Amino acid sequence: MTKRRQDRENPRRPHDRHAADRRGQPPSPRPLQTGWGGVADWYDRLVGDRGSEYHQRVIIPGVLRMLEAGDAKPGARGGQRRVLDLACGQGVLCRRLAQEGYEVTGVDAARELIEAARRRSEADGLSIRYLVADVTNLAGERGRLREGIGPESYDAATIVLAVQNVSPLSPVWRACRAALKPGGRLIVVMVHPCFRVPGQSHWHWDETSGTHSRLVGGYLTSGRVEIKTHPGLAAHGKDDRATIHFHRPLQAYVNTLGNAGLLIDHLEEWTSHRTSTPGRREAAFDRIRKEIPLFLALRARKV
Repeated sequence: MTKRRQDRENPRRPHDRHAADRRGQPPSPRPLQTGWGGVADWYDRLVGDRGSEYHQRVIIPGVLRMLEAGDAKPGARGGQRRVLDLACGQGVLCRRLAQEGYEVTGVDAARELIEAARRRSEADGLSIRYLVADVTNLAGERGRLREGIGPESYDAATIVLAVQNVSPLSPVWRACRAALKPGGRLIVVMVHPCFRVPGQSHWHWDETSGTHSRLVGGYLTSGRVEIKTHPGLAAHGKDDRATIHFHRPLQAYVNTLGNAGLLIDHLEEWTSHRTSTPGRREAAFDRIRKEIPLFLALRARKV
């Protein structure tokens, strides 16, 4: 497979939020809040007004479906359902939820992205509450919420394409549990941790059999990986800005959610919507793309 083909199927990750400018320092258990520089602007341009094609074709439709499954008021028309969107970035999901009738609060640590979210929401005539806050610091050890977020005041919470950029997890789940009403739902969407491990997974083409496969060279070991925002420039020493990706095996998500009193009741694995360009590998690549999921979506309920 050519490098160009690999890059098309592994887009520069839109969920990589927290910039790193700390090379040579030991890994930190806290999310990186400094060194944004032009990273927020890069992310805002990358995602745009409506989100990437993955947001539009796969992620947002999936999140809406999971929110409404079993809901007595599908679509939440009239704003009768409240959603807390954590690590909301520049508000792509917030705006779509508001358009569907949800009452939305968006939270992100990056002030630049929250400002972009507010500008876009105002331009669209949408009333959305945005907060600049660290999602790992929304609740104290006893679960008391900060930043004016009311306890047991939300029907649902969402964390979409961002959880892999946040560490540690347990304080985030504790905040979600405190903010959710009894029986409230948390929906978490991430790039699939079993098949998309930065630096440890890639597509492989077998010339003899004419088949594609996904090779994974490491999975169970958690790790912190820097991902260049401009890899082409970085290769020539012109731009060394990066975002941070925290790889974790699936058990880390299941166990920490359970320990926080959030019980997973539904799981979906979403494949890419893309199709290959014509060529001799087209059929093989389209087949494996539909077999190896790109995203993992978890839904948990407060118990």
